[in-house]
Amino acid sequence: MIEQVIIYFLFPLALVACGLLTWYIRKMLSIMEEQTTELNERFSVFHTFLEETYNMDLFYGEPRLKELLELIKDFHEWTEEFQNRVIAEENDRTEETN
Repeated sequence: MIEQVIIYFLFPLALVACGLLTWYIRKMLSIMEEQTTELNERFSVFHTFLEETYNMDLFYGEPRLKELLELIKDFHEWTEEFQNRVIAEENDRTEETN
């Protein structure tokens, strides 16, 4: 009797729950990938703008601006690395399911 309840009710319920959790995790990873891509693009634009400003005659050699440029460059590299890790992990999971 208990085996029948487990087989006919709990097992399908567990399969549905696993399916929903898998869908939810994939959706969250997709959203995270989109957001990291957007963040990376925004920092790239900001980095380019800041580099152009730094190379202007008026600001050339300004130590505070140079420090800010280095900070933004480091952060831009970090976001690219983070994005590559997220995409690589997602690709590994996709390959495992195929």
